[in-house]
Amino acid sequence: MLAVPPETEALTRRLAEHKGKTPEQVLKEAVETEARLAGMAVKDHTKPAKAIDMVRVREITRRVVSRPLIDPRAPKDILDEVWDVRG
Repeated sequence: MLAVPPETEALTRRLAEHKGKTPEQVLKEAVETEARLAGMAVKDHTKPAKAIDMVRVREITRRVVSRPLIDPRAPKDILDEVWDVRG
């Protein structure tokens, strides 16, 4: 068994409640995510992912690209506003 600091246990329990999962599930998912990020192989017991339908992806991409640009500002101006950069 691992000794978990009280604040870590409390956060785990809050997150589990928020996600509708058990604390054990939350911890398992977090450790598996960190392992994947570290480049480690992790056995996946979930259902196999559906194959990506590239025809559908291309259709959606074409539809999105064909839509008019709603905000005429330059991307930098939009990001500056989002990040509250004053210049």
